[in-house]
Amino acid sequence: MKRVLIFSFASIMMANISFAQNEFDVLRYSNTDFYGEARFNAMGGSFGALGANMSALSINPGGLGVYKSSDFSFTPGFHYNYTESNVNGNLTTDGKLNFHFSNVGLVGNFKTSGGWESVSLAVGYNRTSNFNTSITVNSSTDSSALSSYVNELNANGGILEEDIFDAFPFSSNLAYQTFLVNPLVGDPFQYDHVFSNSKNITQQTSYETRGGSGEMYFALGGNYSDKLYVGALVGIPTIRYVYDRTYTETSEVGDTLTEFQSFTIHDHVRTTGSGLNFKLGMIYKVVNWFRVGVAFHTPTLYSLTDEYDTSLNAEKKDGTTFSEKTPFGTFDYFVSTPYRFVSSGSIIMGSRGVINVDYEIVDYSSARLSVESGVGADFSNENRSIKDNFVMTQNLRVGTEIRLDPFRVRLGYRLQGNPLKDNFGADYSSTIYSGGIGIKEDGYYFDVAYSLKTFSNQTTIDASQNTLASTTLKDHYITFTLGFRF
Repeated sequence: MKRVLIFSFASIMMANISFAQNEFDVLRYSNTDFYGEARFNAMGGSFGALGANMSALSINPGGLGVYKSSDFSFTPGFHYNYTESNVNGNLTTDGKLNFHFSNVGLVGNFKTSGGWESVSLAVGYNRTSNFNTSITVNSSTDSSALSSYVNELNANGGILEEDIFDAFPFSSNLAYQTFLVNPLVGDPFQYDHVFSNSKNITQQTSYETRGGSGEMYFALGGNYSDKLYVGALVGIPTIRYVYDRTYTETSEVGDTLTEFQSFTIHDHVRTTGSGLNFKLGMIYKVVNWFRVGVAFHTPTLYSLTDEYDTSLNAEKKDGTTFSEKTPFGTFDYFVSTPYRFVSSGSIIMGSRGVINVDYEIVDYSSARLSVESGVGADFSNENRSIKDNFVMTQNLRVGTEIRLDPFRVRLGYRLQGNPLKDNFGADYSSTIYSGGIGIKEDGYYFDVAYSLKTFSNQTTIDASQNTLASTTLKDHYITFTLGFRF
């Protein structure tokens, strides 16, 4: 091995910044889907002017005032992500199944005197995003990703071998230690890689992400004269995001221009943290058959920690193997998500059913990255990119429920607007179609929901050469809710 044994603490600190967070990390934690109870999911999350639903409290806490009794519910969920990736006509499919709890909550309803009919208190948890995906891309290239390491080492006149580890512990040192990148004969400052003359190199890129975001909440609501319903909520959202990228290059069978058969790079990042937000909302009964609702969500301030490392394994054609791993990196930072404003309207068709429409405004350009003072990282470029490339979007949610006592039939639709400017060249909008059935008796209810989310993305094969694959993603989500009213 070529290992250099001595390295400096300063180089590790600089390497931490090389794994810097960017505007798309902010977008991931700002773009929430709002999941929860099966009834809520089946109706597309459209509950802003209906209320009396624990998951709807994360949209409009004024719905807490609509409760007429105490309530307890829990919701297990199954999430399956299916992906299709296409590069130059080569189609590859993948998928991932995940189980979690989408909702659990308790509402206590207390009768009062005077103009206030009742006061309700609630504590619970709602799932807000799913990060579980699995993407595989098969492709080929005549230009190896090892070129990025060579370019890094050869920049600014090059570098001596003994200085590589100190300068690039999280990048080029991996290829150097595994003999994939070597100094040129007669020039110790310049380097080349073992696939520089190879053609038709097979690439396989795999991305797997795990985790999700959820919100624990504490809420207070009231019912004034069965006309005005108000509520306030304190949310404590949490994030767990695990990212694994595996990239493999394999030389063509019969390639005599290299002694190496293949190499594999594995990147691992784990992000965890929690935040705080506040929500205010109200619902007003205009007439018995029509209600309106409004809600405001403050930005969520997250305190997050990234933990990361990278490993590289190489194999020669004679079976000899080499491996190297970076130091373990960690970095603490803050994310401030956009504010949200929600307006809603609902039609109550007596005992026959309901229709609700939510219109939501989210200003993604107001999101920000930051660190504690004195850390040394500077997110000015990322925040400028957020301001310049993110926009205010409009989200639409429509839901209906048909009542065939004691049964319920529900349908829903969501449209999540694209948070990126048109000239950015990427579309992060999505649509969700949903439906479900349920049964409601005096003391309990049981609901089942299915939703399908479809969206598109660009999957990076080799960032240094800007090679991408077109990926279509489909999220299938099934939830079951059992609840008791008392």
